[in-house]
Amino acid sequence: MYKLDTIWIVILVIMSIFLYDTNFEFSNKYLACATYQIVDVNKGDSLWTISARYVTDKDDIRHLIAAIKQLNRLDNNTQIYPGQLLKIPVASDNIRLARETN
Repeated sequence: MYKLDTIWIVILVIMSIFLYDTNFEFSNKYLACATYQIVDVNKGDSLWTISARYVTDKDDIRHLIAAIKQLNRLDNNTQIYPGQLLKIPVASDNIRLARETN
């Protein structure tokens, strides 16, 4: 019985870590941004290519993508299209990067 309880505790701990890691709202600095850039989507753009313009090597691009989706009310199946305007949160330490790439 003790061994079975230990296994369940280990499983719950692993699941908790996994759920915490995949839920970017807990540690996503982009969700707290007060600075935004409006981007006009071009042909061939994706959330990944757009986000790549606004992150540094020290940032996790998935956090920005998650914030863009939430801010623009996009779900995982939503496609972006040329001419669409997206509101992009820009962290204060990435403002210079955004200006250089646009």
